[in-house]
Amino acid sequence: MEPPELRPLSLGELLDRTFRLYRNQFWLFAGIMAIPSAFSIPFAIVMFPMQGAAITGAKPTSALAAGTILFIVFFSCLFWIVYSTGIGATTYAVSETYLGQQVTVRGSYGKVRGNIWRIIGVVFLAWLRSLGMLLLMGVGLAVVLAISFGIMGVAGRGTSRAVVGVIAGIIIVLAYLAWLGLGLLWALRYAVCVPALLLENLGVRAALRRSVQLTRGRKWQLLVAIVLCAIVAYVGVIVFQGPFFVSMMFSARTGQFPEWLSYVFALSGAIGGAITGPVLLIALVLCYYDTRIRKEAFDLQFMMSSLDRPAPAPNTPSPA
Repeated sequence: MEPPELRPLSLGELLDRTFRLYRNQFWLFAGIMAIPSAFSIPFAIVMFPMQGAAITGAKPTSALAAGTILFIVFFSCLFWIVYSTGIGATTYAVSETYLGQQVTVRGSYGKVRGNIWRIIGVVFLAWLRSLGMLLLMGVGLAVVLAISFGIMGVAGRGTSRAVVGVIAGIIIVLAYLAWLGLGLLWALRYAVCVPALLLENLGVRAALRRSVQLTRGRKWQLLVAIVLCAIVAYVGVIVFQGPFFVSMMFSARTGQFPEWLSYVFALSGAIGGAITGPVLLIALVLCYYDTRIRKEAFDLQFMMSSLDRPAPAPNTPSPA
């Protein structure tokens, strides 16, 4: 492995290093994410009859609908555990490779052992806090909209209804954009909670507080990096599943879905998720280290710790 080049990165450099690391360690990251992605295959296959019924306009039986709901609940819990494990393994893999260490798929998952419930807890709590803030802001915006509409309703009695409608439409759009923007900025406070949890061996609440501290003043860079990486990930999945989805649309004209299409559609989605899923996780870990370098001189800490110890053996954990 090349020695790590730790220094503050601009947004362009951070993205370039994200894709360079992804390209150089493609099989490592794809191998890690292949395990949680594979769990989407049975889900897609079970859901396929419901999707087919919706596309063709056929009414699913009550037994099929009830079984599907139960399966979704069970699968969601299982997938949450498996995907959280994959997030943790990818976080360790990115950290080790970024700091110049050798790592394998098996070694990355081995490091997660004993931390799975902490990862699940921090992800769930971050999601719950973000959702709660969105709901709270939604209530506030609803009150503002109600007051605005009341004022416009009174003022609009002597004016054109078209003018009042245009003003009301503008207020709705601006309120929605404000709600969405503020919600995203709030959620970004917890963007690096998983790296903080694992790489600093913190508790769940301590990792959330640490993430809030590290992301303070860095949210716009995080937002742009996350949006771009998410676009890449979704485009990749669409490229893999798009042709088969088109085939589903054409098959809907005849009212019949070939059985092989469900398996191929599920498999292509799993492959796309395994290939493109690591990109966002790599960017988040690099954002974590970049913030620590800027705020805490982590590059100097790492250099000093490297001078004070002998050359590490392969697969030796890096300081974080």
